[in-house]
Amino acid sequence: MRVGVAAGLVAAILGLSILGAAPALGATLPSGFQDEPVITGLSEPSAFRFAPDGRVFVAEKSGRILVYSGLEDTSPELFADLRTQAYDTGDRGILGLALDPEFPTRPYVYVLYTYDHILGDPAPAPRWGSPETSGDPCPEPKGADACLVSGRLVKLTAEGDHASEDLTGAPLEDVLVEDWCQQFSSHSIGDLQFDSEGALYASGGDGASFSATDIGQLGSPPNPCGDPPEEGGALRAQDVRTSTDPTGLNGTVIRIDPDTGEAWPGNPLAGPDENARRIVAAGFRNPFRFGIDPTTHELYVGNVGWDTWEEIDRFNPASGKVFNSGWPCYEGPNVQPAYENAEVGICEGLYDDPDVASPPFFSYLHREDVVPGEPCTDFRGSAVSGISFYEEGPYPPLYDGAMFFADSVRGCIFTMLPGEDGRPDPSTVSAFMHHSDPYSGIDLEVGPDGDLYYLSLFTEEGGNEFEPGAVHRIRFFPGNQPPEARLSVDKNWSAEGETLDATFDASESSDGDDDPLEYEWDLDGDGDYSDAPDADSAEESFDDEENHTVAVRVVDPDEAASIARVTVFPGDTPPEPTIVSPKSSFEWSVGAPVDFEATAEDAEDGDLPGTSFDWVTRLYHCPQACHAHPLQAFPSVAAGSFLAPDHDYPSHIELVLTAVDSRGLEAKRSVEIEPRTVDLTIASNPPGVNLTAGLETGPAPFDLRVIRGSEVVLSAPASALLGGVSYPWLSWSDGGARVHAFRANHSGQYLARYIPDPPVTQQEQQVPPTTAPGEENDRPATIQLRKHPRKRTHGRVATFAFTATGSVSGFRCALDGKAAKPCGSPKTYRNLAPGKHDFKVFPVDGRGSAIAKPAAFAWRVLAD
Repeated sequence: MRVGVAAGLVAAILGLSILGAAPALGATLPSGFQDEPVITGLSEPSAFRFAPDGRVFVAEKSGRILVYSGLEDTSPELFADLRTQAYDTGDRGILGLALDPEFPTRPYVYVLYTYDHILGDPAPAPRWGSPETSGDPCPEPKGADACLVSGRLVKLTAEGDHASEDLTGAPLEDVLVEDWCQQFSSHSIGDLQFDSEGALYASGGDGASFSATDIGQLGSPPNPCGDPPEEGGALRAQDVRTSTDPTGLNGTVIRIDPDTGEAWPGNPLAGPDENARRIVAAGFRNPFRFGIDPTTHELYVGNVGWDTWEEIDRFNPASGKVFNSGWPCYEGPNVQPAYENAEVGICEGLYDDPDVASPPFFSYLHREDVVPGEPCTDFRGSAVSGISFYEEGPYPPLYDGAMFFADSVRGCIFTMLPGEDGRPDPSTVSAFMHHSDPYSGIDLEVGPDGDLYYLSLFTEEGGNEFEPGAVHRIRFFPGNQPPEARLSVDKNWSAEGETLDATFDASESSDGDDDPLEYEWDLDGDGDYSDAPDADSAEESFDDEENHTVAVRVVDPDEAASIARVTVFPGDTPPEPTIVSPKSSFEWSVGAPVDFEATAEDAEDGDLPGTSFDWVTRLYHCPQACHAHPLQAFPSVAAGSFLAPDHDYPSHIELVLTAVDSRGLEAKRSVEIEPRTVDLTIASNPPGVNLTAGLETGPAPFDLRVIRGSEVVLSAPASALLGGVSYPWLSWSDGGARVHAFRANHSGQYLARYIPDPPVTQQEQQVPPTTAPGEENDRPATIQLRKHPRKRTHGRVATFAFTATGSVSGFRCALDGKAAKPCGSPKTYRNLAPGKHDFKVFPVDGRGSAIAKPAAFAWRVLAD
């Protein structure tokens, strides 16, 4: 069947052009390049692929897959509706899409989606949502992140523009892989790509918490994925290194046979564990997108980071060993401090053998430039996303062999040009496109015409108002910067029986070369652009009661053109919606219901029915500036309810209501609601111990504000060295384990208690002892290294742990012959250059003077 571009809003998007639509506002590109949306009106599109026969397949996160006959097609076919099976909440849903390399001879479409189902449950999907609906709830009482789901990779068979169906009329799915246990609403499954040999690759995230140190202790009951102790949560990304349970696929990239789902011949691991045989790389937090170099066949994986780093990892799947990116023990090039502080065995094993985990091929910090001086730095955050390789085509030869990668939260696409060996060279990174709107570039593809295409999840149009997503094309015009048409209208509606006198304004159109422009007008929608004089504005009167689409074509002296359109609604006034609840004064807590309700009056239609309403809810995380996370969509309802999610503070929720009348004229309303908060103090006795609470790791005491009802993880090291005295952990004041979670329903203090080793008095415990000037040492001072890197390693991070005996007041550390400076254990050095390095640590007295020979260690960092 034919379907509208956006369900329920077909009339509302009349006039949205596919070919020749208005170029995207706010996109900055190198001279000669133009950005234009070519498929518009999409509801949170998540992936797209080009077929050799000219068709374009687009997946929407909710579970629908659309197929367009070409870029000119404005009415796609519904290829498959997987909304019953797909779990559409937060960052989950259909995220991966691929066409068989021999499509349509082999008419297979591969789909990777969050499965609304619990692994091993005999009941069919959906577990939480309703059949054939968008937006799935999580009715668990402890918040939206309590609903357990899984992941699924399936093969569909195309029969023309539709997937083959089973006896019930549902898409017939050939299930290749089911796994990827997921407890939280992010870090779900990821990408699908084929290599030149016909192997199918799929990626998946760790399925763990994005706001806490998650080692499997979260939830009620905890560890619902059934992992062994201290092997759950984010540690599932290291499951391939454990032997106490069957291997899961969280945090991995797999390579399989696309016909059977079995491991591809030549994969690194053998044995009876079928998942282990599938894995070629592990240790990822959220490998949302990856690309395959067509020349070297190496994989470049975009690993979305936590609060600090974004990284791209590179590995050769034919190397004979499983690549390990190191998460959660490492983030970017560094040890991850919160998981290091948890002192779990999986990470300690990685730290003891630093050659197991590989440093990132390329990484960059949040809230800092990716490359100096680029325009994309944004305090909303970062998320490395689409990756694609450009072989050759209409772009300048500079880009032949380049790797394009995107950061969708920054709204930017970057290029990494090839080096002397033909592989991408990090020293060549530059910003290629900067968009004033975020969420651009969640998927990148080079089209059959050699142009780069990207996907925007949704478009931010002023404030927090979101418009439908789109597929964009970036074209190159040699020697000429094409014009950008922009069109607005002073009024696009009139009351019933009144003539609509409209003025159309194209004066905001521009040309990159500042060439003069000609304006050609189609005022009656018949495709003839000769309805008004050559001017940047035109007037027209409409005395009927039908919708009209008006277009302007702007042309530069080289006859490069661009078209923009707008729709008017004579004889129709927009509805007047009212959000009855929630009010802006409403405050939410994690896991509490948020009820919403709206009404709308329309002069022509009267009171609008519930089917005329569409709701979108989003969570805004605002560490410095805000970025949005999708929550749930509620199409065609006037009222409903959802549970407030768990997230770190500051965050708030926005509900956006769209009311559409029978002609397609719409009006929007929105309301933002803030959370209730509680204030926590995280302390230690003695003070100064490095503790972790939520996203914060640092010396206690420190304060932490969280959303009421949040699940906060507390983590304390098993021992702490302060002032030369070792303090073993004793207890938390709330009686919890050394690493444990609690619900922050009230403000208060959480105290980590330590005892000295050997024991000292209570007074000494509060203030670590020092050696006064002239005082004799009771015991000779000695120092011993407890932890250090391997003698020869590729690791660019080195961590040393050390202890001392005797009357030692502190330590001074020196690297590579530089002056010794005060330090504590553990001491970490980062971004080490290849070559030989020397480390020394001196025990010192209360004056900072060395009182014994240092402990020393020498090692070599190997070049990649």
